[in-house]
Amino acid sequence: RALMFCAILQPLLSLPEFQSVSTGTLVVKEPLNFWGGARVKPKDTKNSEPVYEPATDEIARAEVANNGKSITEAQVDIDVAWQCIEYYAGIAPTLSGRLEYWLINLTRWLHIQLPGGSFAYTRREPLGVCVGIGAWNYPFQIAAWKSAPAMACGNAMVFKPSPMTPVTAVMLAEIYKEAGVPDGLFNVVQGGAETGGLLCHHPMVAKVSFTGSVPTGKKVMEMAAKGVKQVTLELGGKSPLIIFKDCELENAIKGALMANFLTQGEVCLKKYLISVSDDSTVTVHQVTDIARAHRVAANLQAGTCYINNYNVGPVEVPFGGYKMSGFGRENGQVTIEYYSQLKTVVVEMGDVESIF
Repeated sequence: RALMFCAILQPLLSLPEFQSVSTGTLVVKEPLNFWGGARVKPKDTKNSEPVYEPATDEIARAEVANNGKSITEAQVDIDVAWQCIEYYAGIAPTLSGRLEYWLINLTRWLHIQLPGGSFAYTRREPLGVCVGIGAWNYPFQIAAWKSAPAMACGNAMVFKPSPMTPVTAVMLAEIYKEAGVPDGLFNVVQGGAETGGLLCHHPMVAKVSFTGSVPTGKKVMEMAAKGVKQVTLELGGKSPLIIFKDCELENAIKGALMANFLTQGEVCLKKYLISVSDDSTVTVHQVTDIARAHRVAANLQAGTCYINNYNVGPVEVPFGGYKMSGFGRENGQVTIEYYSQLKTVVVEMGDVESIF
């Protein structure tokens, strides 16, 4: 497989768009120098879509060589990544200058009134340098899912793709650069477990977001804990598929095939257990009794449940697991909370009271 992979990549890497590509040497320092108290403006705010959209087919073909999936699936992955980048680009301006990220909870006030005219307020601030570690099954999409919300919150990201699929993350870096993202804001480093360990241990890294296996996720969490770093883990898991007796059989079969064989079955949401039942305790597929489906979903200990569908991931909807499948979320507005930190400022408008 390695020889075949190299044979495929050699002509790919000779394409003009790769001639000036280099991951370079990364030095993590001054993590907020791009922030400077204000959000960095791109060189040309009208330039991001023209950079990305014409290259969609080329990126998809590169992803086929990079990963081995079909061109049909690769095109979907690239489209999902584009939607993610566009979504968080739209959210980013709402964070600049806000005392509180009010989109998550509209009932929150921008400040809290205290007795005597004093008050307090909160503000969302970036974490600093965030590390993203990707898996080999969705290389380009994962790079976008991690980098877009991180940068929208004002962080820099160092992204390490899987050593089995190193190519398309570099293409994403080139897209960001052409769209006007400042140098150093999104960085790609190549390597295996040793490189990942160095990033997790680095004292200037504030957060690690990892997608991969449960055993490796545990190691990432252990390494990050030594520096008290925030962690998001999107890990594999055993996912049941429940088919009720009142299902539409043809649709249920289609769903079962998709749930087991999409991306050659190399998906964290792959259904390892298919249960045919009319009274079961994570996909609940093709039911006509929707009330029962909601009841079952409410009793499942799973972070993501599908009813009459499978592996649908709109960027507006949070995605993640429970228990051994990890914690934290990707996509949706809530992900902003995982790439930022909340500061409380209390303002006294009177004299300072003291018991001394």
